[in-house]
Amino acid sequence: MFTKSIAIIDDDPDLLNLFSEALQMSGYNVSSFTDPRLAYQHIKENSNKYSLLIINDKMPKINALFLSTKLLEINPKLNVILLSNFKDFKYNYKFNILKKRVSIVKLITAVNEIISKSISHDDKL
Repeated sequence: MFTKSIAIIDDDPDLLNLFSEALQMSGYNVSSFTDPRLAYQHIKENSNKYSLLIINDKMPKINALFLSTKLLEINPKLNVILLSNFKDFKYNYKFNILKKRVSIVKLITAVNEIISKSISHDDKL
């Protein structure tokens, strides 16, 4: 079953609140976390609830790629947006990359596109 629930993990509470509010105003259910360990435990216990993870690639004491990969092992249908300042990425999994200083409009556009593709893919199955 497809949901429009999004998890956001970022150690910057101001940015986290800004993104959460904007996505909620766009009709999404959003769970936000500043602590990656709590986020991992919550998402693991509710793995089928989330269709999208938005995660900051640079946080203290956590490797965002490792965390994302672990969550993808639990839920392979989970889409991931990695907020990063790096340009070139090569991973085992396909990540969607957005610049860290992404505008709200670009973030919502990217989320809408990813969610739409997920819905289309699920409808074809």
